[in-house]
Amino acid sequence: MAKEKKAFETIPVGTSVTWHYRSAIGHGTVTGVYKMGTNAANTMYSVKQTDHHEGEAAILHHTGKALSKKE
Repeated sequence: MAKEKKAFETIPVGTSVTWHYRSAIGHGTVTGVYKMGTNAANTMYSVKQTDHHEGEAAILHHTGKALSKKE
C-alpha cells in the first residue's frame, strides 16, 4: 500500500516577512513558492525585497525556516 503524503500549509503570497542576512535584517513580501519541500520550513519561497540596494537582486529565494512573519 502506498503511503499518502500529508498536505501542509505554505506561507501565503503577500505575507510580509523578514530574515537575517549577515549583520542586517532583510524585509520583503512573499511572491510565491520557488521549490516545494516536504514541509513549510524546507520549502523555498520567492521573496520580493522592499529594501534592496543597487546591485542586489529584487527577488530572493529563502527557505521557510529562514523567514519570520513581519508584525
